[in-house]
Formats: sequence, structure tokens, C-alpha cells
Amino acid sequence: MSPHQQARQLRSSRGMRNLFIIISLAELVVIVMLVGSYTQIQRTTVLVPSRISDGMVAAGAVDSRYVESLALDAIYAFYNVSPETAAYGRRVVERLSSVRDRPRLLDAFDAVAEDIRERRISTTFFPERLDHDLDGLRIVVTGNLSTFIETQRVTREERIITLIFVEEASSVRLASMTVEEPSS
Repeated sequence: MSPHQQARQLRSSRGMRNLFIIISLAELVVIVMLVGSYTQIQRTTVLVPSRISDGMVAAGAVDSRYVESLALDAIYAFYNVSPETAAYGRRVVERLSSVRDRPRLLDAFDAVAEDIRERRISTTFFPERLDHDLDGLRIVVTGNLSTFIETQRVTREERIITLIFVEEASSVRLASMTVEEPSS
């Protein structure tokens, strides 16, 4: 290899090295900018209720995990609501409720959803304890309900919610939800 060819190859290698350094620095700047912008964004996470399949009541026995799952889905539909998720929550309540009690439960949900839309708030419920009486098809959920305006929490209060279920067509469906005052 002649000195002229070596010099040309050296210049080419240096040019590639310099280009690689410039591209690496540009990528580093972009990464730093993305990290900086990501830390400046405030986010609110709204939990969406799970989709569960229909549970069966076999020989009069009800699976506790299934009823607890139904109870949590109902709680999340009613209490994890924002103006954007109200329609989905209504569909969940419609799916979980018994035929006889569905109109009353949907009316209650619609009243809550309308209030949330008018005041432009969001609510989230954090369950802390579930107590169940499977013989009575009753679940008591204790937790905290928080209310948000945009991303700012404005209230947080303890809630005790009792859900009553009924057997319907070899399945279990929501019949009622009541809120009890926590004992102080």
C-alpha cells in the first residue's frame, strides 16, 4: 500500500470516527431532552376495570374469588370515573347488574357520571379490605375515595361500600350498592 493510499484511508477513517462522534452526541442530547420533558409531565393514571367472563353457581356454591372480582369491577366502575371513562363504566355496571336491579343501578351511575361531567372532576377508589358473607352474597369493601380536579387531589375520605348480589340464571349479578358511614 502506498503512502498516498494510506493517507487517504486515514482521512476516511478519521471522517467516519468524527461522524460517529457527532451522531452519538446528537443522540445523547435528544435523550437528555426526552428525560427532561418526561420529568416535567404530570400524569394521572385511571385504572380500568378488568373484563371477566361469566361465573357460574354450581350446586349452590359460589366461588369467593369470582364474587370479589365482580365486587371490585362494580366498585371501579362507580368510583374510578372521569368524564372520559364514564361511558365505559356504565357498560360495566350494565353487564354486572341483575336484570331486575339494572335500571336503578344505571340511574344511580348516570347521576354520578353527570355530576362528574358537570364539575369536570375525576374520582379514584383505593380498596384496602374486602369482607365477604358468601351465604348472603354480600361483600363489604373498605377503602379511600379521592377526588381530583385535573391532577390535583382535593379530597380523600374513607368509604365502606356494601354490595349485595343475587343468583340469576346460574350466575351471580349485582343487586345493590350502599355506602355506609365509617365509624369514627
